[in-house]
Formats: sequence, C-alpha cells, structure tokens
Amino acid sequence: METGSSHPAESGGHAVGDELHRLGRIVSVDCFPAHLPMRKPLKMATHQIAHGPSLFVRVRAASGAEGWGEAGADPTMSGETLRGMVAAVEEFLAPRLSGASVFDRIAIGAGVRRHLYGNGGPKAAVDMALLDLAGRILGVPAVELLGGAARRSATVLRLIGGSRETDRDVAEAEMLADQGFKAFKLKVGLTDIAREAETVRRLRDRLGDDVLLAADANMGWDVATARRFAGLVAGCGLAFLEQPVVAGDINRMAAVAAPPSPALGADEALHSVGDILAHANAGAIRGVSLKTMKFGGVTTTLSAATVADALGLCVNLAMLVESSVASAAMVHLACAIPQIDWGLSVGGLLVAEDPVAEPIGCVAGEVACPVGPGLGVTVDERALRRLAPQ
Repeated sequence: METGSSHPAESGGHAVGDELHRLGRIVSVDCFPAHLPMRKPLKMATHQIAHGPSLFVRVRAASGAEGWGEAGADPTMSGETLRGMVAAVEEFLAPRLSGASVFDRIAIGAGVRRHLYGNGGPKAAVDMALLDLAGRILGVPAVELLGGAARRSATVLRLIGGSRETDRDVAEAEMLADQGFKAFKLKVGLTDIAREAETVRRLRDRLGDDVLLAADANMGWDVATARRFAGLVAGCGLAFLEQPVVAGDINRMAAVAAPPSPALGADEALHSVGDILAHANAGAIRGVSLKTMKFGGVTTTLSAATVADALGLCVNLAMLVESSVASAAMVHLACAIPQIDWGLSVGGLLVAEDPVAEPIGCVAGEVACPVGPGLGVTVDERALRRLAPQ
C-alpha cells in the first residue's frame, strides 16, 4: 500500500521526521460498537431512531498515544450496520493500518479508498481516529491539521419537530431560542403538509426574522407534494428545504427546485464530490448537507465542502446520533472549511449518555472549537463499554 515519502509534511505545515514516524507507528486498532441512548427519539419521514448505533474506533501508536474516531450506523442513510462496520475495520482496515505511520494518514486514506468500495462509516471512524492521534502526538488541535482555523466557533443548526403537533414543536423551538439557539431545522414529511406549513409559519412568527429556519423532509415526498409545500411556505423566509424527494433522482430534485420553492439542499443523495457536481450542474440544489460517514472521513468531507463552496453552494455539516467524539471532529471541520452558511448539526446534543469526560456544549447557539490536542475530547472507556450492544 502506498504510504507516501519517508519525510512527508503533515497537513497544516507540520514537518514530520524519522523520530515522529517511529512514535506514530500504528500498533493496534480496536472497535467499540455502542448504542447511544437519546434524549428523545428522532422521527424522520422514512424511519425513527430510538437509539444511536455508533462505532467507536481506537488507534494506538508505538508512543502509547491513542486516537479515537466514531461513525454512526444507519442502513437507510448509508446501507451500513454496526456488525458490518466492525467487520470492515477488523478484517480489512486494521491489517492495512498495522505498522504504518499515522503521519502518512492522507496516503493511507487514499489507498483505502482505492481498495475498499463504499463502507463510508468504517472509513470515517478510522480517518477520524488517525486525525485525533496525529494531533495528540504533535500537540496541536485537529483544526490545524485540516489547514488551520477560518473561524473559532460555528453556529449550531438545532433539529426540532417530529411530534406531529404544531403547538409542541413551536414550544420546543421557543425553549431552545431562550437558551440562545438561533438556527433551526424542522423535521417535516411526517403528517399533513398543511399542518407542517402552519408550523413553519408559526415558527417564523414566534422566532422572528433573524433566526435561520430550514425544513428537512428526508425523502418523504413526491414532486407534487414537495411543490405544494413550497407554495404553502412561500414568504416564510425558509433558508432551505432539505432532500424533499428520493435520493438518486436528480430530475425530481430539479423539478422541485423551480420557483416558488425555497433553496433546496441535498443530503441522502450525496456520497461523493461527483454527486455534488451532478446536482449542481442540473440546477437541482443551492446547498449541501455533508456527513463524514457518507463521504468516508473528515479529510474527504473537507474536500467536498471546499468544492461546494467553489460552486457557490451553501454548506451544512450534519451528523447522525453520535457522541462528542464525532461532534468534536465536526466542530474542527466546521471551523476549517471555507464557509458554513447553513450551520452545523451537532449529534452529541441528541445523546442522553455521552461517553466522554467533558461533552461538547453550546453557548448562545455557538459551539467553540476544542483547543486541546487532537479532537480535544477524552473518551471514558468504562462508560463506552457500558453502552455496548447486549
């Protein structure tokens, strides 16, 4: 497998010599599947998530340092299960990592992508662990290895809705607004569109014009229904409508995108830069929601966000129900990419039990980039083991 030259320059301009390569030699890769309890079930048009199945990966180096990564499992989103993700890491990825230097992580990732099709979740968890490990050995935050910070915090796009009751969804948003949140994404495609459109109108009225308000149908509609909804919410200042129709049919997305539709964003349909280009070229979207477990890692998602920005598309970084490990990685990424106009959806805010020493938190609707080395969070391995599937 290609691992680059013997004296590569790690991202962020940190030159790596022979001694650091020795310290960064990978000696073990371990999997920790977990079911993360949620604060409340996450209801989407296609399915409901009652707990967050997530794979944690620990990579240890010869120095004794270790890095952690994480990726959620969602068969509807990526076609992956926890068992399959564990098998991909243990049977394919771990043997290719053994003995390699963490400071060759970019070349390692390129080699893995050439030799293993799909499996974005396992790739993402390993890529995240390598990023964390490299940062810890070098003593620098992960954002510095992603090219440096363009900003020091990101606006949180808070998920709301799912109750099918306008009053309850509006009350939830008002409570969160009182806590300082200023960007919201309403889950729609769950009930009558007239009721959901009324929820959008009430939210705009109660939250004011300065709040970013979006809606996510999770592929729940056909073209006609999506266009009816667009007409009903015209004038409500909806920042974007995410994935209103089934993934993979760009013509349907383009049909929905015609006026009076708000800006459309793609999520489930995007698994590569090629998918972004195809949607953009068809005039089907004006923004993207990017997940590391679909693009196969933090590193590749950074590239996708850069391409999207170059195309004039707005960017949202999104997550499944994942802990503060993946959440921290996404904050570092959010602070490194050119722009994040549609905010950062933080999966750790949905988790009731977070297996880290200090969970990621928000202040006034913003989440600050961790300042410690690597991802800047410490895994509580005992807590993680308690969350193992029974």
